Amino acid sequence: MVEEYAADTKYEAQRDLGGRFNNAITELVEITTAYFWNGRSKEALHILNQLLPITGILEAQDLRLPILLQLGKIQANEYVYTNVDPEAMFSILNEAKLLAEQSNDRKGLADALSSLGTAHYFVELNASSTIENTTGQYREALNYHEQALQLRVELQDNRGISESYFQIGTVYERWQKKEMALNYYAQAARIAEEHHFPLEQSEPARHFAFHAFQSGDLDEALRFAQHALFMRETAGFKPHLPLDHLLLSDIYLKRGQIETARQHAETAIRLGEEMGYLRTVSSSCLTLGDIELVQQRVDAARTYYEKALHLGHELKLPLSVHRAEERLERLSDHT
Repeated sequence: MVEEYAADTKYEAQRDLGGRFNNAITELVEITTAYFWNGRSKEALHILNQLLPITGILEAQDLRLPILLQLGKIQANEYVYTNVDPEAMFSILNEAKLLAEQSNDRKGLADALSSLGTAHYFVELNASSTIENTTGQYREALNYHEQALQLRVELQDNRGISESYFQIGTVYERWQKKEMALNYYAQAARIAEEHHFPLEQSEPARHFAFHAFQSGDLDEALRFAQHALFMRETAGFKPHLPLDHLLLSDIYLKRGQIETARQHAETAIRLGEEMGYLRTVSSSCLTLGDIELVQQRVDAARTYYEKALHLGHELKLPLSVHRAEERLERLSDHT
């Protein structure tokens, strides 16, 4: 009787230990989501990197995958701003993919594939001096996103399906296949609206706004851009808020609403500085320079353009450097 009681107690203790590890780490991973969404990725990544060694303990080994997925997702999503050495990011995501395959975690595998697609997309985008590229680029990104989409459709993961449709659309946009891109964005938006996913509604809306802006339909561009900002704020996702404000700034500037344009650009630069996203600061400087130039303040415009150029060089971003140099050259012609 005593031996039986001891065995039962030991079993309960071991089961309880595993459960407590699971609850604690799951809660901490959720906390890192809140940190990242609030623009505090450094704190999120610090917590996750502290958690990884804990997974060496027997009771926590199966918790390594969700930590890796969260680490990789954050790093992939903010890579467009940071442009750091991608080796660590790919190492994390490839390990997550392997663990998901080994454990037959199809949801985890879909998420790993999606983040790998995002990572490859931003690595290629950051290395390019133009946003328009040939079909030779972004093929790896597209391959990962299509694999993720297939799994998500099988799993009926509507949020994931919406995300994958959008990501595939961005590749076709880079390839200048506008109609295909817009079709994928429309599918992403439809699913996001049907299931009330505000964040997943924001990205297609911003890209619809960009295309309308490019075609000269400023009313349509403004409507979509305002919707994108509203959905992003509703979701509470801070990292991409500057993108919404910068697009609105460009639209208002084109409409001749100078002060409103300035307010959005200043909001974007403030958010970029708060989050430590220097690429956002660089892009905001370009927009603020454009606003100064419209008001014939050439010296102020030059100061902004030169700051954007300096940050572009610091981040080693050819596109940012190219855009700043282009404006400074035009400024020389202007004077």
